[in-house]
Amino acid sequence: MDVVQIFTVILIASASALCIALIFYLNKIVKSVQSVDKNIKELTTNLKPLIQSSLELSENLSRITSDAKEQLKISRSVINDVRERADKILNFESKVRNGIEDAVMPLVNNLNAIGKGIDTFWRSFKRK
Repeated sequence: MDVVQIFTVILIASASALCIALIFYLNKIVKSVQSVDKNIKELTTNLKPLIQSSLELSENLSRITSDAKEQLKISRSVINDVRERADKILNFESKVRNGIEDAVMPLVNNLNAIGKGIDTFWRSFKRK
């Protein structure tokens, strides 16, 4: 055997070893890709219920917020009605008080003046 044949055999053996190593590493790469694919599928199946429940939660929160806004509007309306009625009652009370004071105060002043007049009359009558 000459040197060229020896180098050819070494070259063929090296190429065969490289092909075997390439097959081995390609097998590992395929298994890794399959494992990643399996993990992604599991993650997808686990995320679907989470996404669904998140959507339901969002819809429920939206509905609750809408209901709360409606209740707040109703409460504001009731408070405004109560406030208006209280103002009307206070205005009526003020008008009644002013009307009574305007009507009764002159009478009280007159009665007070009559009382002082009678008191003065009795004092002067007793002195005589």
